[in-house]
Amino acid sequence: MVKKASLLALAALVSIMAGCGSTGAGNQPANPPASAAPADKEITIGVSTATLRHQFFIDIDNGMKKAAEEAGVKLLVNDPNLDLAKQVSAVEDYMQKGVNGLILLAVDNAGVVPVVEEAKEKGIPVITADSVVPSDKVDTFIGTENYEAGKQLGEHLKKQIEADGKDVKIAVVTHVQSFVQKERLRGFKEVLSNVSGVNILNDQPGYDREKSMATVENILQANPDVDYIYATAENSVLGALAALESAKNTKTKIVGFDVTPEAAEGIRGDKILAMIQQQPEKIGEAAVKAAIEAIKGKQLEKNISIPVILMDKSNVDEYFKK
Repeated sequence: MVKKASLLALAALVSIMAGCGSTGAGNQPANPPASAAPADKEITIGVSTATLRHQFFIDIDNGMKKAAEEAGVKLLVNDPNLDLAKQVSAVEDYMQKGVNGLILLAVDNAGVVPVVEEAKEKGIPVITADSVVPSDKVDTFIGTENYEAGKQLGEHLKKQIEADGKDVKIAVVTHVQSFVQKERLRGFKEVLSNVSGVNILNDQPGYDREKSMATVENILQANPDVDYIYATAENSVLGALAALESAKNTKTKIVGFDVTPEAAEGIRGDKILAMIQQQPEKIGEAAVKAAIEAIKGKQLEKNISIPVILMDKSNVDEYFKK
């Protein structure tokens, strides 16, 4: 598990506070929303996450539950498992049940806009986490500035490439439909695309572990001389790691997002050069606290950024025990 005290100390050094993920600057009404719970009644918050099949989202869920328990509020949680129609249906169901607030981890950031705006018309505060929803009706966005985090990882790899002094090929494994993954990739490519001697291959699909493993196996067959694999999410990293181990490939290194204990071992074993570590539990805790504030009629900042950590062999043991 991540050591909380050390996490906060180091996160301050590498926090990413750019406002590129802001959902807009429109002002919300100062009066409490129509759905605000009376002071003597329990607050109910409806949550629709993206999926609970990935540790990152499980950790966000744990953070939300912890904050809800501490605040004495009721939390309803829906897992649409990356299905937009199921997520929209869940939010509509929450509105019919009369929840006091909504927390949304969008499966499709543009696809949820109509239901988000419908909720606001009914006076229900909407908090988004992890993925920015392009609507000024959102009360606040809470999460990682993924574009900036992608740039940070790109800068780290750029230094390594320049130190090695040779041409490199970089393969990409990503969830091609995900706004979050696109932002991580956009920032990464902005740093590296014009660096002399760097050849970034076409993006390849891979979000779950099995698909990512198969994708990387195909990449290695077509490009046996590939130097780095950029995997933009937790299970993409683990799938890439499994493919390299299966091929007994010790030359190709991985960079990516969301460190797990298994990935930490990959960092220690020089199979993974570096990763961006988000703070999902803190995202979850902050989302619930923001929802409660919005339900009480308080104005929120439009963008609440949770810092990230660049993790490599020099600091992995500070956060993950062997």
